[in-house]
Amino acid sequence: MRRLVSLAFLLLVCASAFAQQPPKLTWLRFYQVPPGKDAEFMRLLNDSSKSVFDKLIADKQVVGWGVAVPLTHNDEPWTHVVYVGLTDWAAADALLKAIDASDAKLSPAEMKRMGEMAMSSIAPGSVRDVILHHIVQSEVPPMARPKYIGVHFYTVKQGPAGHGVALFNEWGKPMFTSLATKGKLGPWGFSTQTSMPGYTHMIWYFMSDLGAMDQSDDAMKAMDPMKLRGFDVRLRDLSEPEKYRTQLLRIIQAQ
Repeated sequence: MRRLVSLAFLLLVCASAFAQQPPKLTWLRFYQVPPGKDAEFMRLLNDSSKSVFDKLIADKQVVGWGVAVPLTHNDEPWTHVVYVGLTDWAAADALLKAIDASDAKLSPAEMKRMGEMAMSSIAPGSVRDVILHHIVQSEVPPMARPKYIGVHFYTVKQGPAGHGVALFNEWGKPMFTSLATKGKLGPWGFSTQTSMPGYTHMIWYFMSDLGAMDQSDDAMKAMDPMKLRGFDVRLRDLSEPEKYRTQLLRIIQAQ
């Protein structure tokens, strides 16, 4: 049971620890926590795994980890997402070994206590994992501690995946780079995943306050209308617009 909980810390994107380096991968785990069980769930996560992750951060194998909850809701039933930024796949292997070593030190009574907490605070069958591969992302730490995450989900058609990267580099990268200099937005990135049906690519960005959304809107309005229209046409051609989703998350813990 502890292995299940500890793997949860494997993640979107890692807030405060971007000061050392951006992660190449982020391992996400989604949970559905029953009403009234939030505090017990967070206690379970911290009791089971915090020391493991703190050591891996010190060893520069984990870039950072955190927990976020939906600020806006869609048709997905999850209530909490735990994320861990990894330097590479070797770091994922180091994480699994560290979990095994930590598990071996637990007494039967500790294992029983954590198992009971998991049964009480996690809806059965609700756990889902996604591994993000970051294609393009910011390389500088945020100017202020992030409190929110904006996420846009896209389903890119088979074949023109490289066109999606080219479009982001032409449109998104300059805009996010500029917005980051204003101090409220960052880190940001464009990532892909293949483990969860429903989308193939994700644009994500951390924000120190929601005023960053106003700055983003102003940046879009400042673009040349014809160029913006061209970006929109290209996006519709290479993706499935009816599957597009967006969501805002609130960070409740980060390291």
